[in-house]
Amino acid sequence: MPGTACIDDIPSGMAIGKIALQGRVIAAPMAGVSDQPYRSLARRFGAALAVSEMVSASPQLRHSRKSRQRTTHDGEMGPV
Repeated sequence: MPGTACIDDIPSGMAIGKIALQGRVIAAPMAGVSDQPYRSLARRFGAALAVSEMVSASPQLRHSRKSRQRTTHDGEMGPV
């Protein structure tokens, strides 16, 4: 069908700089959603890359309980 997108039309791999990704899906950063359990599930179900949500750059806020939860990468390959 003309004009219809198909998963086969999407490249199966891509690169971000020197980092090669194998897969067609990247899980976007979403505030309040893309925490460690979400990223783990996204990777388990095929996401080539799962991005953590934004963390505050302010030193006063960076060490809060919520910021620590957002930066947890236990069991993941870690920040790139």
